[in-house]
Amino acid sequence: MPQKVHTSRDWPDRIQRLLKELRLTQAGLAERLGVSPATVSRWIQGRIEPTAQTYIALGNLARPPEGVYFWERAGMDPSGLPVASLGRTASSLRVNLRDFQLVASAKTSKQLAGAAGAVAIPLLSVTAWGDRIAPAQNVSLSQAEVEDVLLAPLDWCPHPENMIAMHVAGDSMDPVIPPGSIIFVDCAVTDRDRLHHKLAVVMHRDQGFKVARFQRLQGTDLMVSSNCKVLPLDVSNASRWKIFGEVLWWVSRDNGTAS
Repeated sequence: MPQKVHTSRDWPDRIQRLLKELRLTQAGLAERLGVSPATVSRWIQGRIEPTAQTYIALGNLARPPEGVYFWERAGMDPSGLPVASLGRTASSLRVNLRDFQLVASAKTSKQLAGAAGAVAIPLLSVTAWGDRIAPAQNVSLSQAEVEDVLLAPLDWCPHPENMIAMHVAGDSMDPVIPPGSIIFVDCAVTDRDRLHHKLAVVMHRDQGFKVARFQRLQGTDLMVSSNCKVLPLDVSNASRWKIFGEVLWWVSRDNGTAS
């Protein structure tokens, strides 16, 4: 979603207030959000307005009720947000995902009742491929739109301002991550050693996003699929294959076949 000029002085003041509350410099906030210091400077000057995705990240950084303002600027309806507690939210992530069932990894097995707050996670209009042959696509995150905003417990998100959600297509991770799932990615985790044996998303300029289990073997980095019919993908060339982040958990549709 492109940035736009806005006549209101409200959001620059709110961002300045957030900087003071977090005791961050403009450069520090830029680093937390993954933007340039010049971009933060333009926000504060009122020259450009943050994108919807950035507003969501700002809302995750701010304390309630200040965070609601940023979520609202992203287009969210704050009336239904469980800001004080997510414990009463029995429908997992969001009402429009009620036909999904939560598939939790070991990291995310805590009950919703123990959550102290909510994190708003943007669902982007991008897809991680699980196809056996890499699709030919040109991926630009700057052109990605926010399709929806999903909620998750705060203690599920080590880096709440760096969480995004994306779609999965293809069967290379089946049955662990079925086709049509939505994965939740922590984009703050990009160290290759740290990701060894963990589910991750890598990004290639021409081949887009690939999701699989990341493994380092004698100087070779591989993306290993759960589907044994799909060969491992060599992603050792760091200039071609960028680490996008760690997959923390995912949701998949209930196909109705369970007994």
